[in-house]
Amino acid sequence: MRRLTALTLSIIMVFTLLTSCGAKKDPGTLYVGVDDSYPPMEYKNDKNVTVGFDVDLATEVAKRMNMKVSLISTAWDGIFQALKTDKFDCIISSVSMSADRLPEYEFTKPYIANSQMIVVKPGDNSITKSSDLAGKKVGYQVATTADDSAKKIQEKGVKFASSTEYDQVIQPFADMKAGRLDAIIVDEVVGRYYILQDPANFKEAAAKLTNEPIGVCIKKGNTALQAKIQTVLDAMLADGTMKTLSMKWFNKDLVSNIDTVLKEVE
Repeated sequence: MRRLTALTLSIIMVFTLLTSCGAKKDPGTLYVGVDDSYPPMEYKNDKNVTVGFDVDLATEVAKRMNMKVSLISTAWDGIFQALKTDKFDCIISSVSMSADRLPEYEFTKPYIANSQMIVVKPGDNSITKSSDLAGKKVGYQVATTADDSAKKIQEKGVKFASSTEYDQVIQPFADMKAGRLDAIIVDEVVGRYYILQDPANFKEAAAKLTNEPIGVCIKKGNTALQAKIQTVLDAMLADGTMKTLSMKWFNKDLVSNIDTVLKEVE
């Protein structure tokens, strides 16, 4: 290996200092991690602008904290590690409050009701319970609670005809339209969006899966930020802002039964 000259070392040191200074966070900005490929919660619109329910929520939360918001686009399979290494302050990106996540992070109370649902093609009435997925071609997004649900169903002895994991939630819906899938396991908030947008190709199966309310996810130990965000969320629920956002994105009130959801998750 070649030795570095003193000049080279000096250049590297200066570059490192400049880079680290440029990466310094603005204390007046709330940095929010999002996987912006998850409509209608967070996604890029046709103008390549990140929009969605969680985007509106994060923007309003920051505004009420007298801060700006900066959305940090992060792939789902790396989003929790990025939070742990302080790439952003919190995740507002459809984070289900699952039993394995609750001890690992600080969470606000759930801000929207959610569950795992099964999406099928119109006319398919064959899936009334999870065991009816036996012999079906099933798809879901990798490293999500839908992935967890699929594995738990299979652990009970239900054998899918095929089991396909996707990097982005939009992909299984495209495959179902193309006839390559019989069923999709997905968050209710996302499944209902696709059904509303394209009822000719998607419908909700009768089978009901796990209840998984969604909360703001914060690095373990940062209880100060958790308390600040919770105060804002409580105010937004009380003044009707949360319901307005829910009606805008889902045409349904998924936020007003938070107390019931909280008891169920505990």
